[in-house]
Amino acid sequence: MSKRPHLSPGATPRRQRGAAALLMIITLIVILTIVLAPRLTLWQVRNAANDRGYQALMEVKSAILAHAANPGADAVAGRRLGQISLTPDLPVTAGSTFDGTSKTGCATRTWVPGQALSDPNAANTAAKAQNVRCFGRFPWLSYGLEGPSTADDEGGMVPWMFVSANLVVAAPCLLNLNPLMLSSGYTGGCTTAVPFPWLNVVDDRGNLLSSEVAIVLILPGPPVSAAQQRTTPNDRSPAAYLEGLTVAAGCAAPCVPGTYNNAAYTVANGLAWTFVNAPPSTALGPQPSYYQQPFAFNDRLIYVTASEYFEAMETRARLTALKTLGQFKASYGFLPYSGDDPSPATPLDAGCTLNSRFGLLPAGTACSGPANYPVNYPTWFTLGGWGNYFIYAVDAGCVASAAAPRCLAPTMKLGGAGTPSYNAVLFSPGRAIQKAPFAVSKGAAQAPMVGGVSGTLKDFLDSTKNVNGPPFDAAGTAPTANYNDRMYGIQ
Repeated sequence: MSKRPHLSPGATPRRQRGAAALLMIITLIVILTIVLAPRLTLWQVRNAANDRGYQALMEVKSAILAHAANPGADAVAGRRLGQISLTPDLPVTAGSTFDGTSKTGCATRTWVPGQALSDPNAANTAAKAQNVRCFGRFPWLSYGLEGPSTADDEGGMVPWMFVSANLVVAAPCLLNLNPLMLSSGYTGGCTTAVPFPWLNVVDDRGNLLSSEVAIVLILPGPPVSAAQQRTTPNDRSPAAYLEGLTVAAGCAAPCVPGTYNNAAYTVANGLAWTFVNAPPSTALGPQPSYYQQPFAFNDRLIYVTASEYFEAMETRARLTALKTLGQFKASYGFLPYSGDDPSPATPLDAGCTLNSRFGLLPAGTACSGPANYPVNYPTWFTLGGWGNYFIYAVDAGCVASAAAPRCLAPTMKLGGAGTPSYNAVLFSPGRAIQKAPFAVSKGAAQAPMVGGVSGTLKDFLDSTKNVNGPPFDAAGTAPTANYNDRMYGIQ
């Protein structure tokens, strides 16, 4: 993006200062963006090292992810971890154009420039959900970044931003904005486990790269044809900036013949909203025979899958859970009980009526025993359903019912003899393992959340040792195809 700041129509120095303040807050958590880097194809990595366009995409990606991981960075009440409130920039009134600011709501597949946007929280049926399209130009001013040198961005230096509406809506449209979503297939409509479709990305031959993409960012580059007129009023639709390509029938396998157009938000079914990740035509020399001619394409694309997105959000949530439990212990001299675990075959429950010591994270005053001390998670943590995701085990000598002095002789171990002992262990269970090879703990597809009801410990944790412990698996145990538990000791 241009290094020259551009003051858009309607923008004021005060708004720019506010955006700059937001950027200062974002930089405080920039470490989170390191773990959020999406996996790039080999040709993308090669071009990223030499192409300022890819550097601009990475800067935009970092800003989006850092903002999403920092609830409280804006004035949106009740925003949850991972919820994107700074949605894309579109012209939403007649005669207007892009101005660099976020516009509330999302478009639909029938949207045209100048129309108002819709509230995706009102998409209460699968049919309505499949019509929602959250896209537009990156709202650089709202994120506190520099804008284009001209309002119409003739050079195509402002990325376009495409987001699954799952990351935009609030509760109760989506209750669990966390990795629990990944254990449920798309059903459609608010209040379901996955209200909106994820996005699709294919490679330059039409082969599917991912059908579970959360965010797509595309840098348009200069026009590739005379049809791409980018002066007002023609710069209001993706087609003026983005292109597509056609993989011809008869292409050598592996390939999937068809037309893939990054500007086509009007596809009838949201399940088929697909983006193509291909090298620019100018970088290929002779045109590949598997493309239908004419072939003119210069979109640069990076994407973040839902799995990568939630893995990064989990980092912030886990640190917050550990901090909250640590503060509780420092204040009261012991740790709370876990959520109820009635029996190995009974679903876990967030309530605390049984004084369980191995289950979901504690919630509410009952989890601290008769004293009724509160466990104070941030609002964004609770609203995002993170208490339904993490598993927590606490030592018998560090709860309210233990004899004083408490917590002085912990017995919980991560690993075998000679390893440190802990008063509690927090588990990040990771994505549910639902395909063979299955987790050894269950031997079948895990179902940590079905219809709002939690599964058993075997639906969260992957090894027999973790389900039956302590002792539990060693911290840092390497993940495998059927194991992705992560364990964190609490002193």
